[in-house]
Amino acid sequence: MKRRLFLSGTAASALGLMGCGGGGGGGSAVAPVDLPTGVLVANPGSAAASAGAAGGLPERVLACYYTAWDAGRYRITDVPADFNAIYLFHAKPNGQPVNGNWNNVGNGSFAFEHWGDVLPSDVQQCRGRGQRVIFTMGGAQAGFNFDSRAKSGNFIASFREMYDRMGGVDGCDFNNFEANIGSSQAEMIWIAEQLKGLYGSDFAITAPPQPNSPEDRAMLKAMADAGVLTWAGPQYYDWSGFNDVGFIRNRTRDWVNDLGASRVMLGLSANYPQGPSLDDCIREWDAVKAAHPEIRGMFCWSAQHNLDGGNTWGSTMKARL
Repeated sequence: MKRRLFLSGTAASALGLMGCGGGGGGGSAVAPVDLPTGVLVANPGSAAASAGAAGGLPERVLACYYTAWDAGRYRITDVPADFNAIYLFHAKPNGQPVNGNWNNVGNGSFAFEHWGDVLPSDVQQCRGRGQRVIFTMGGAQAGFNFDSRAKSGNFIASFREMYDRMGGVDGCDFNNFEANIGSSQAEMIWIAEQLKGLYGSDFAITAPPQPNSPEDRAMLKAMADAGVLTWAGPQYYDWSGFNDVGFIRNRTRDWVNDLGASRVMLGLSANYPQGPSLDDCIREWDAVKAAHPEIRGMFCWSAQHNLDGGNTWGSTMKARL
């Protein structure tokens, strides 16, 4: 599975936190935890929280992954208006890599290394024209296992720093537990509760799991059952079998059974050789939509590949959304 990421942390001081349950449910108390100085989770109804996701999230989503390291060819503002959501890929664990691998390095904080390539003003321009920007954490060789409250607290502090520097984003996309790295379900739920507490109930919590992974399905079902998952988008690219007739629609049925159709996206590809063709995407999307009319939408890997293809994928799939 191909994916990538970054963030940062500071010294800790004791602050009591209250978690907010997502999905319209009532919040429940979360035990106090030591977090870096300045980290404070807002109440969901506060001004700080309501600034998180401007105008809410679309009921039907067409998204793309914008790869920050490839910003020289296309700016994030070049993503066509056909897409109402953009995943900004990505932030990584904030530690020293081992042989070019960031898996589980550092203390749980994350960092974004492309501030000079993806300008906060460009991100805000996209948001201002109605495109939701969801910040991806992690990816291939950039995963992290959150297995303690201290690591989770460090992540929250670092995400807040990045959020503030960016001027706000509309969600957090967790790509940290792929490739059998795993993560504690309890910690992932707690992290999501804190983010929704900071930025409001409309702040998106998403993930692009490996569609065949029992561990990923169990993680995301637990998050959905806890009311904190906005959607999951199993990624049907960068592995074999994704273009077999009926594979995507049949595996999507399993995810819908776990999460409900409104919490499932299809992770497809646009002009990308390691993913389903446009014809494959049309065939499988049409079948999924017919079987599950409430399916949330789809995304492509990647924005740059789609633009290389003249936005043929984007304009075609928008018409079928």
